[in-house]
Amino acid sequence: MSQITRLRAATESDVGRLVDVARAAWLSAFATTAPPERLAYWRRNDREPSWYARYWRDMTVATVADLVVGVVQPAADEVNGLWVAPEWQGRGVGSKLLEAAELQIREGGHARAWLSCASCNARARRFYQARGYRAVSTRTELLSGGLRDEMIIFEKAL
Repeated sequence: MSQITRLRAATESDVGRLVDVARAAWLSAFATTAPPERLAYWRRNDREPSWYARYWRDMTVATVADLVVGVVQPAADEVNGLWVAPEWQGRGVGSKLLEAAELQIREGGHARAWLSCASCNARARRFYQARGYRAVSTRTELLSGGLRDEMIIFEKAL
C-alpha cells in the first residue's frame, strides 16, 4: 500500500462519505454478478442514507490521508457491513477492518464471529474464506415483488 491506512471510530461528519463508499462498493461487487432485478431493488430502496445516519456511532472507518476509504460495523458477534471503496480494494484495507471487527467482537466476550455474504458475491466469499471463515448455512429472504435474496452465513472461531 503506497499510503498508510488508519482505523478510527466513525464520526457524524463521516456519514456522507460512508454512504458514498457503501454505494460504490456495493455496485462494484454486484453490478456484473447480481440479477438485474436485485440491482433495481437496491437502487429503489437506497437504504444507505438512513442506515449510516442512524448507526455511524457503531462503525469503524479506514482512512488514508483523512479520506474515508472503508467501513465496518461490528454488532455483538456479527461482522456487519464491511465495505471498501473500489479503488482501495485489494490493498489490505478490508483485512484491517475485518481484524478490527474481530478484535472488538472478541473483547466483547464472544468466541466466534459470524457474517452474511450474498451468494452471488464470489469475490467476498473468497476474501472471507481466505481469512478463516467457513460457510455454515444459507438464508433466503423473499423481497418485494417476489425477488429472492440468498445469503451465505459464515463463521470463524476467534
